[in-house]
Parts: sequence; C-alpha cells; structure tokens
Amino acid sequence: MKDISETDLQNNLPLSNVQGSKRPVIVGNTQVGGETLTIMAGPCTVESREQVFAIAKAVKDAGATILRGGVFKPLTFPYGDPLLLADAGSDGEDLPRTHILSKKEVLERAESRFVYFAEAGKSVGLPIVSEPTFADAIDLMEPYVDMYQVGYRSMFNMDLLYRLCHTSKPVLLKRHAGESIRSLLGVVEHFYARGKTNIVVCERGVAVPHTHNTASRAILDIQAIVALNEYAPTIPVIADPSHSTFKRSYVCAMSRAAIAGGADGLLIDVHPTPEVAWVDPLQALNFEAFNTLMKDVRSIAPAVGRTL
Repeated sequence: MKDISETDLQNNLPLSNVQGSKRPVIVGNTQVGGETLTIMAGPCTVESREQVFAIAKAVKDAGATILRGGVFKPLTFPYGDPLLLADAGSDGEDLPRTHILSKKEVLERAESRFVYFAEAGKSVGLPIVSEPTFADAIDLMEPYVDMYQVGYRSMFNMDLLYRLCHTSKPVLLKRHAGESIRSLLGVVEHFYARGKTNIVVCERGVAVPHTHNTASRAILDIQAIVALNEYAPTIPVIADPSHSTFKRSYVCAMSRAAIAGGADGLLIDVHPTPEVAWVDPLQALNFEAFNTLMKDVRSIAPAVGRTL
C-alpha cells in the first residue's frame, strides 16, 4: 500500500483534499461533523419489531443521535442470515440450512424489516442508517432510510457506488480492513467527481499480523482518524470500535480513544441481550454498557472542544 504523496494530493485527490473547516453532513434531523458528536447506535442485525423498538428507545434515552441497523448482511457464510433461508420466518425463527433464496426473493423479504426499522426510528425521533449489499436494494430502501452505509466489503463495489451517486441521501463509507487511507480517499474522490459530496468516512479497523491477540480480526487505527483530518479536513470521520475490536470489553476504551483522537462520532453495536444476537454477539453492548459508554464520552467531549 502506498502513502499519500504530494502528487496524489494535486492530481488524484483534488476534490477531497480541500483545506478548511469541517463541512457537516445532514442526516435526517441531525448532522455529522459539527461541534456536537454523532453517536450511531443500534443492532448489527434488525431481528424483530420488538427488538429494534426496544433498542431505539434505549439508545435515544442514552443520547444517541442516529439509529443504525443491518437488514442486508454481507456475511462470510450464508447460514447466519435469515433473509437468505427459504424456510426461515419473517423474523428469523427456525433457521434450517436448506435452500438459499434468490436476490429477488431476498429483496421482497427485506422490505417488511425496513418498515418497522423506520417506524422504530420515527417513534423516538432518530434518523436511520443501513447498508445495501447490492445496487438493486437502493430503490427498496429509499423510502425508509436516511443514510446509506457502504460496508467495508463493498468499498470498491462500483455498481453500488454509481447507484448511490443518484440518491440525495448521505453515505457512510467504511474503510476495508486491508485498504489504505489513500484508497479510502480514492473512493471519496469517485463520489466527489460525480457530484456527490454528502459523504462521511468511517474507520473500522485494519488487519494486522502482530498484536496481543493473534485471533483479532482487526485493530482500530486511531492514527487513521488523525490522517483523515489532515488530508481531508472538511470530511466528517466516524469510528467503529465495535467491528474493529470484535470484543465487548474493548469497545468503551476504544471509543474514548477515538473521540480524543479527533473522531466526529462513533458507530456502536447495541443489543438487549448480546449473547444471543444473531450476528456478532461478541462485540455488542447491552443497554447498561451503552449508558456507561455515553457517560464516558460526555466527560471527554469538552476536553476536545465537542459536546454531546
């Protein structure tokens, strides 16, 4: 991977490498990149109406400003995703490892979840962010979501990126664990060159071979937050300490570090009973732990000139 050079700044990144103050991105009734920190919180996977309504109320009461949740999930294996399983109930009950549904069938099944996910957000006054895994999902999601997340696996999905240029809604762009800041800003430049500038970038960890735990999926790169604020200071930066650590006991400490390092906000997995979450049970915070995290962030924010 290459470092960002002066030639890159002049020739490859002329639109994203603009010096100046942070340009806030509007998401529903809030914004990302202003003096107030943005806390995006919610389930890694929207499992049921009851689940997402309970989470929406809990994170709103604690101070979150955006409700996050996954409906489409680009998982490593197909059997953990109830949307893909022909015999699974609408809320994922009984997950037999049988016939995998077609994309058309998956889209049809997903809409009911987006309906109550959007209703949950509206019930507490929070805009919602969710990830499309393919371009065909945008039309389905457009009436429901306030922000699209481009997950790290989709960072170079050009069909998806092109389609997102044709929506007025903002995009949260995650960096792939194996890609550089140079590559991430290259994708931002693809958006900017096509006239789409309401982009927020997200640092979600890098893959490294040498650490305290050889089984770690990724390590949160605090230095990346500093670098993004240097090379693209007008673009808001969010940190994802949940997916980057993949370990519940690390999430609060890494959240504090990210805010101190200059992040404009956080993306946090929250679940009422993390141990039984459909996806990523090792990293989600329960409601009590999320409240503790928010108290920590409130104590740190004034020290770096931010509010919550």
